[in-house]
Amino acid sequence: MQSPPDNLDAHALGRAAPEKGLAREACPYAEGTEARERWLAGYDAAVAEGAEPVTGGLKREPGR
Repeated sequence: MQSPPDNLDAHALGRAAPEKGLAREACPYAEGTEARERWLAGYDAAVAEGAEPVTGGLKREPGR
């Protein structure tokens, strides 16, 4: 998987991830990067505010 461009707001992308059906472990940024830390912080903030966390990478639609 390719990482998103660096000019995107990684925190905002992470914050939107649960609603987009992405699990925390599906973070697109490489380990050890600031972008990864920001994405994970955004994801965790969304979950803390009530977003339903996704497990297993990507949320599957029923019947697929």
